[in-house]
Amino acid sequence: MLPLAVSTFRIFMLLTSLPGTGKQFVRLVRGALVWWSGKKIAVIGPTASGKDSFLARLQNKEIPEVHSNSAAGEKIKSFKVKLTLSDNQVIDITCKGMINIGGEADYRDMPSGWLSVCKGADVVFYMMTVEDLSAKRFLRGRRIRQDLDWLLTALPELKRGALIHILINKIDQKIENHTDYRALGEELEKELAALDKTVNDVLRPYESRYTGATLISMKNKQIYTRAINYALRSVYSAFHETPKRKKKA
Repeated sequence: MLPLAVSTFRIFMLLTSLPGTGKQFVRLVRGALVWWSGKKIAVIGPTASGKDSFLARLQNKEIPEVHSNSAAGEKIKSFKVKLTLSDNQVIDITCKGMINIGGEADYRDMPSGWLSVCKGADVVFYMMTVEDLSAKRFLRGRRIRQDLDWLLTALPELKRGALIHILINKIDQKIENHTDYRALGEELEKELAALDKTVNDVLRPYESRYTGATLISMKNKQIYTRAINYALRSVYSAFHETPKRKKKA
């Protein structure tokens, strides 16, 4: 019998190969190396969405066993990310200016809160969980939707052309709680489509800044490694494949 982490990863790969759930996983082109090098990113999202673990993963550290809630934020000068090109060559890029901050709504709205850490970022990663997705917390009046509304008001204050990408954490837990994986894939396809529609509607007229959503697991290292590559590819490709982006930047 396969170890749970390995079998979970294989099911993740199956899910991402299905139409709808895998459509945003685009091919990396060599230009991504130059484009991502030196980019500044910010990480925001609700408490317990996985921001601390994302920070740790990006720096090749062990994920924290105990969640820490930092209202003041945490700045890190740089970190290395490995990307695999389409010809299986592995490259290292350096992203600078990682910033993490607490996730409660009062932190979000503080003068020294989310806006202060997102200013100057080239890419803002917004983190949520697969439970947030399934519970449709992106609908009006709910927490994820409130954060999206905040992003709409913040975008004019951010760096010109700053991009938004959503990371949907804890997909491993969703997989481990299911046995009918094709049904799970169909369920995720519908939920991701609903999220995409909501984000595009909420962020209008800045919807071209949204580069998609990626299912990920901070706990399962194999899923994380594959998914973060997908996410970085998606951001790069969306930037270069949207003709209207420069007009709306």
